[in-house]
Amino acid sequence: MNRIVRHDLDIRRTVMNTESRTGRTDRIPFVSPLLVHAVPAVFVLLLLAAACAVAGGGDRKGTAAADQLLVPVGARGIALGSSCVAGISGVNALYYNPAGLAATPHSVDAMFSQTSSFDNDGISTAAIGVRFEGFGHIGLSIKAFSFADIPYTDERNPDGSGAVYSPTFVSVGITYARALTDRIRAGLTTHLVSEELNRVSAFGVAFDIGLQYHGLAGIQGLQLGVALKHLGGNMQYDGPGLYRNVNEIGSDRTGQMLKIEAAGSQLPTSLELGLGYATVLAADHSLSFSSSFENNNFLNDSYRLGIEYGFKDMLYLRASWSLAGDDKADVFGEKSYIFGPAIGAGVRQDAGGLLLSFDYAYRSSDVFAGNHVFTLGASF
Repeated sequence: MNRIVRHDLDIRRTVMNTESRTGRTDRIPFVSPLLVHAVPAVFVLLLLAAACAVAGGGDRKGTAAADQLLVPVGARGIALGSSCVAGISGVNALYYNPAGLAATPHSVDAMFSQTSSFDNDGISTAAIGVRFEGFGHIGLSIKAFSFADIPYTDERNPDGSGAVYSPTFVSVGITYARALTDRIRAGLTTHLVSEELNRVSAFGVAFDIGLQYHGLAGIQGLQLGVALKHLGGNMQYDGPGLYRNVNEIGSDRTGQMLKIEAAGSQLPTSLELGLGYATVLAADHSLSFSSSFENNNFLNDSYRLGIEYGFKDMLYLRASWSLAGDDKADVFGEKSYIFGPAIGAGVRQDAGGLLLSFDYAYRSSDVFAGNHVFTLGASF
């Protein structure tokens, strides 16, 4: 208790000295160290309770709706294997942990990312984050999938009817994030998810809740991150494509239209816990480590490790490794987790108050070709 009291007095003296030097009267809100440690603990317990309520393990894998929500975005996060829940910041954090949006020192962050996936298909992502003084940070993101033409098949034409269609998958995210103290940040994202196939469509709403805590256990550079992602209700397809013209066997009645009722499916809710550590090796060299554990209600648990080296805050090299726990091979010798190691690099350039960045990542895959990711960013 004496240590806490002394720490309180040190903080108050720092605030008073800052005011006397600068002449400012807008005092920094005083936050007790007890609150600094209690808020993350309570927040983590609430997220764990929510995750337990929806957890189901890997026995239901392949049955979730809106799998597009699981596709990561941004070259930096993908190069780090999505292990950056604790330390990622700015608009790059919108997918991984919404709390990271409040960690940016810039007033405006923007990015555009393009991912090659599933051979000829691709994923485009655009995002922007704006800081409002005294209110917090607002972020807006959109992710759209582009698909090549797919042959149309049904129960009467299992080999194709000659017609083709192209699905439309789009998700829009609206994020609010705020720094609660100089160490703690929290964020919330609302996802609007839309999927349209051949004459059928589905719409859903999902929520991400995140927390970041820097300076864990009083250690400079040690970071904790928690994110409960894709929390929401069921998604169900509907539309004219579910109607069929059927003839009743043994009846003289003409054909009648019947509707196939599509089953609703749950969203792929997951809980991610992350630890990170960032340090400066020398004047021009920095190194950061990231790790995370993910529990998904429709997939096996996964473990991720990432490392990033920085030179003069201008050049970055990244690598990561991901591993799925208890991922047993099926009768064909195939496993459900198809992604392997990832690598990447990035450059930054300050152009007179405008910080420009370009990042690249490659993620290997056991199925189809690996993913090439290109991301352009701008901050001021």
